[in-house]
Amino acid sequence: MGLLRRPPHRRPWPACDPGERQADRPLRVALVCTQRLWHGGEEQGALLARGLRQCGHQPAILARADGQFARRMADEGFQVVRFRGNGRNPAAFFQIRAALRRLRPDVVHYNDPHAITAAGLAGVGLGIAARVAARHLCFPIRWAIRYRAFCDRVVCVSHAAAQACRDSGIPPRMIRVVHGGIDPAAWQHGDRARGRGALGVSDEALVLLTVAQLVSCKGHRYLLEAMKSVVQRRPETRLALAGDGPLRPLLCAQARELGIDTHVQFLGHRADVPDLLAAADLFVLPSLSEALPVTLMEAMLSGCPVVATTAGGIGDLVGDPTDAGKPLAWTVPPADPHLLAAAILDALDNERLRAARVARARQRILEHFTASRMVHETLGVYREAMGLA
Repeated sequence: MGLLRRPPHRRPWPACDPGERQADRPLRVALVCTQRLWHGGEEQGALLARGLRQCGHQPAILARADGQFARRMADEGFQVVRFRGNGRNPAAFFQIRAALRRLRPDVVHYNDPHAITAAGLAGVGLGIAARVAARHLCFPIRWAIRYRAFCDRVVCVSHAAAQACRDSGIPPRMIRVVHGGIDPAAWQHGDRARGRGALGVSDEALVLLTVAQLVSCKGHRYLLEAMKSVVQRRPETRLALAGDGPLRPLLCAQARELGIDTHVQFLGHRADVPDLLAAADLFVLPSLSEALPVTLMEAMLSGCPVVATTAGGIGDLVGDPTDAGKPLAWTVPPADPHLLAAAILDALDNERLRAARVARARQRILEHFTASRMVHETLGVYREAMGLA
């Protein structure tokens, strides 16, 4: 999913409250990333760093030398300390420890699980006031002892991620939920005609769009099964799959076996996601597991109607479908192609309902899932962990 992100946007961040800036001294934050590629967690880490800087704090980046995070954040003018590999080697240990000694951070923010091992060990005995881990996944944690040993707080992007932490043995007193967010000011709404031109579809075609890595937890196989039923009812429907991954050959073969290969486009990694969202009639997310999908936030903000499963943190975004009788999306249980097909067809058949749900979905993002709110709440966790709250 994160591989499909656009390069970080340079627009100014919403200004911090001046009173808050005067009341609280600037914090020195070391944000540690061990990942080589750019995924959703790296997107959230970049938003956090930008927001901290705009609010007058002093973020520094510690990242693997050959990773996209180090390069992109350096391009944005951040102080970047590079270390070797994923941090789990002697050379990286001494590089990270030397950087922490020099930077003397108030907070070390582990942006991924490997960072906990790398910077957690390197920071032992350095008197760091708060050690905070971000949890962008809702998979079970195999080595929860790392969190108990090297973390004061664990910030989870959704309630599903928090539950996975509790189930894995992390004490509830350490866990806080801070929803991830996006920056509405930086979001560039796409062009429908340009997007349809890129897809090579006519104005009459009904376009379903999915933006996700082609891996098993994203549930593409069930969407392809559902697509067979959708095409039988609405033969003008086309499915565009943006993203790549190891399952691409198997999914291409499945589309051929189902006889829908002429209705399915495998787009690979795309930089024009806003245009694709503008071109789409529905955004479909058939995931089996999700922490908090950024692509779903982007679809909701862009005004694209949503059909999604109820997996993981998706419910945090679209809410309870029975809430006040005003759902924000069509939702179905994971791994059920029959119900997924029925939801897609119902959405395609109800233009008025699509318009109402799109308006509510966009408002929910603007009120509850902005990057500025995420930064403010994360700062609250830092101060709590430091005993300043």
